[in-house]
Amino acid sequence: MVIGFTVLIVVYFLFTFAGNAIKGHQLNQQESQLNQEIVGIQDKYQRLQALEQYLNSDEYVEQVAREQLGLVMPGETGIVAVPTQPSPTPAPDASDPNLWWEVLVQ
Repeated sequence: MVIGFTVLIVVYFLFTFAGNAIKGHQLNQQESQLNQEIVGIQDKYQRLQALEQYLNSDEYVEQVAREQLGLVMPGETGIVAVPTQPSPTPAPDASDPNLWWEVLVQ
């Protein structure tokens, strides 16, 4: 009876140890995945900070002013390109489905 009780205790400890070892392995894998995710998020954060610095720079503001707004610096001459072919006019009965007030009504 003592041997049976001892065997039962040993088996209990073996199962407990095996369960803890498996759980420890799973936690190590989860920790590794989370560390990789942290590194990825830190990299993305650094890229966003660099983008923010560029968007706040005078270089970007000047580029947008020139390319999108057509502005020029004092002392420069602006040039407007006029197309040689006239653009086609839409038919009077055709309505543009992308008009802002039609989008709001829908």
